[in-house]
Amino acid sequence: MRTAVKGALAALALVLAAAPRAHADAPPPPGFLEPIVHWGVQKGETCEDIAKVMYGAAAHVPLINRYNRVDCASRKPLPEGITLILPKGVTSVPDARIKSAHPDVRGRPSGGAWNEVATGTSLYRNHNVQTMDEGRAHIEFLDHTHVFLAQNTLVVIYGTAGKTRVSKTPPTVEIEAGEVQAGLSALRGEPAEVAVPEGGVVRAESRDTVVERKKTRTTVAVFDGKAQVQSGGKTVTVPKDHGTRFEGKAPPAPPRPLPPAPRWEDGGSPSVVLAPPGTAVITTSWSPVEKAKAYRLEVSRDEGFHDLVVREEIPAEVRSFRAEKMPPGLYRVRVRAIDVEEYLGVASEARTIDVVAAELRGEGARFEGKTVTVNPYGILALTASSPVEVALDEGPFGPPPAQIDLLKQAPKTLRFRTKSGLEERITLVPTPVVVTPAATFDTAKREIHVRVATKGLGEIDVPKRVAPRLRVRLGERVETVPLAVAEGGALVASLPVGDAHGEARLDVLDSHGKVLGTTTILAPDKPPPPPPRRPVFRPLGAWLPPFRPAGVTAVPWTSPTAPTTVGRGLSAGITANGPVFQANGRVSGSFGPLGLDALIVTTPFERGDAVEMPGSVPTEDMAWLGARYRVFQEGASELEIAPLFRIGLPLANQGDLMFDVGGAAGGAKGRMTWVVNAGARFLLEEPSARIPWVQPYLLVGATYDPLRWLRAYVVADAHVLATIGQTGTVVVPYGLTAGVEAGGSVFLALSGWVGRAESVTWQAAGTVTGSLGFRLEGESR
Repeated sequence: MRTAVKGALAALALVLAAAPRAHADAPPPPGFLEPIVHWGVQKGETCEDIAKVMYGAAAHVPLINRYNRVDCASRKPLPEGITLILPKGVTSVPDARIKSAHPDVRGRPSGGAWNEVATGTSLYRNHNVQTMDEGRAHIEFLDHTHVFLAQNTLVVIYGTAGKTRVSKTPPTVEIEAGEVQAGLSALRGEPAEVAVPEGGVVRAESRDTVVERKKTRTTVAVFDGKAQVQSGGKTVTVPKDHGTRFEGKAPPAPPRPLPPAPRWEDGGSPSVVLAPPGTAVITTSWSPVEKAKAYRLEVSRDEGFHDLVVREEIPAEVRSFRAEKMPPGLYRVRVRAIDVEEYLGVASEARTIDVVAAELRGEGARFEGKTVTVNPYGILALTASSPVEVALDEGPFGPPPAQIDLLKQAPKTLRFRTKSGLEERITLVPTPVVVTPAATFDTAKREIHVRVATKGLGEIDVPKRVAPRLRVRLGERVETVPLAVAEGGALVASLPVGDAHGEARLDVLDSHGKVLGTTTILAPDKPPPPPPRRPVFRPLGAWLPPFRPAGVTAVPWTSPTAPTTVGRGLSAGITANGPVFQANGRVSGSFGPLGLDALIVTTPFERGDAVEMPGSVPTEDMAWLGARYRVFQEGASELEIAPLFRIGLPLANQGDLMFDVGGAAGGAKGRMTWVVNAGARFLLEEPSARIPWVQPYLLVGATYDPLRWLRAYVVADAHVLATIGQTGTVVVPYGLTAGVEAGGSVFLALSGWVGRAESVTWQAAGTVTGSLGFRLEGESR
């Protein structure tokens, strides 16, 4: 029989030897660090037999104990029919590894120094692991036994299935201080063992057994399955929701019930919490437990409460908890009572709270538990790191959308459904958007100007999200115009109304046609057109035309438009008749394009025999009445043209009646004006004095205003005289006048003339005239 077994083992060895070569690169199965094989134990097989076949030598028997708790005593047959899990080859792998480590976890290999350990660190036999004040660690062994270390816990790693050929299996860990949570081996379903330095051992046939070590006292609490507690030569079995304790090497106390589970009170955080990233708050409260000394509250990311983010012990008088700045994710919360004997109680029902990161865009948005105040033109962005589903109002559930457009979709509620099937309803309350329009009416332009003040649209892209418009109802007219965003955030628009009048209703609308605000304004009747404005004429030439005493050549320099002026003057000069003095009075004015003027002179003071002087003409002694009519005007007196007519009335009985027919043209440009007169004086009967029947004349002059109150001018004149002196004789007198006028409504004028007199023989002459004038109109120089 023994020979047959060995022959079968040899054949199997050949198969197993070939398998690694065919599949040398096959990866380890899930949960293992190395490739494995399964071995069915035949009758009479020993560990030495299997080690020789699998690994070539009996010295590799410890590899059989790596994943199996069997007695490999020398030459002792193994139980027939069991299945062993064996390493595929001779390897060296760690006994355990750190599956997860939170801050403040350190380790020390046998004989080595303490160093910080992190997730994935390999652990070997006699390796020490210690969690500090804020530390927690999850240790996974090769046989999938799991041990969880609380804060301030020190353990020694011993291995799993044992590394000796003795029948006694060593414990998983030895706890020196602190608290561990041990669970069954997932690989074999065998107990996890926790030892204490004084020799006590806890064999946990459980997924949740907590062993706490304070100084020399060990407390055991069983929350699942059962545990055998051995100390001082005595063993007790602790059932679910019971506990025991022992001091040093003393026997364990009889098992006693653990403190009951606290009950959650109403209120606290809902099952789904919406909050901006990093600002979520979790709150909860519970009812008191009799004889409770404290409470332990735990917040975890997993169902087994191994990935803890919060673990706090709270005094008995405090029965509420608040965690702030929680990141997005699914959290589970439970609480246990700790009684006066420091037994850890049964955990409460786990509450699940799903934190969903939400970002609200728009003024006035805020989160308040199951109510979220939103801006109706904003966007709600969601970020869920757990399998939560969302439905808008009563719609179907689906994955959380990245964004919810509150303008287009406008949901009133959000319904969340967690993985466990819990539903939570979040109410969305729109924040009020206040729009205050104010309108004014521009009478000159016949336009309605609207300025809209807004409140509640901060952080909103108003042109894109609101697209505000102004609807105007004026009589039967309805018109809509866009509102622009002005500096400061106000909305503005202008609308011409033309001839329309009456009360106008102004509505501020959004992109959906919703009325946000309303006001009214009265558009008055369009006023009648104003009467035509009186033309503004520039005064051309002099206010008081220059005058000089003369026989027949005293023709005044006349502008096309008669200025409204009254003046009094005195002239003196040297003429062909010798010295002469003469006073004058002048008046002129306009009635629209019609201008009237009068010139009255006094009897000249000169030599009495002037008439008898050869080749001379007596100084004129008559009154002139004149009229002119402006037939053309361009712009602000850029060009004016007027025909003129005057009649000369003799002041002496023997005088002759004379007529003056001609025309005036003039213009203004800048500070300068110019005036040209052309015409002729004539008699209708034989003259009684030596004066011409017809006297053509031409006057050309210009002015310049260096100051508003000062005008200077020059005038050149020329005349053609016949029948003076000898019959058939033609005389051409000419001269040049220069003058100034200074003042405003009252002004002084001074002019002088030099030239050829009206004598048959050449005779130089000159006169000076001084005048005081009154200006009766407001033209500006």
